[in-house]
Amino acid sequence: MKNIKVTLITLITSFISFNLHANSTEITQAFANGNISKIESYLNNNVDITIEKASSSCDRDRAKSLLNDFFRRNRPTNYSLTNKTERGKSAIILGKLYTNSGEYTLFILTQKDSNKDLIYQVKITQDK
Repeated sequence: MKNIKVTLITLITSFISFNLHANSTEITQAFANGNISKIESYLNNNVDITIEKASSSCDRDRAKSLLNDFFRRNRPTNYSLTNKTERGKSAIILGKLYTNSGEYTLFILTQKDSNKDLIYQVKITQDK
């Protein structure tokens, strides 16, 4: 009976970890492809966003518009995950976003809400 409980707990933990990883993967793929509609589905109602040197705390519609403008000017060509850290309900995703106009460092802060990762903060800074 004890082995069954341990196995069940291990399976549940693995499933939860997989769901966290799947959401993070979907988010990074959406940024890697410049897929605004997919990114929008993960935006929190309020998002802190920094694109190059302009920072704003805005609602999801404004964040979508700012990201859409960025991707219209900077079409992604590749993406490389640099680091991903999960702690409790929060995750930080760091990566390199390669575009037709240069390389950018991408920072995304997410927090799990109702079994879905929501984006609370995005920073996109151009590498020198």
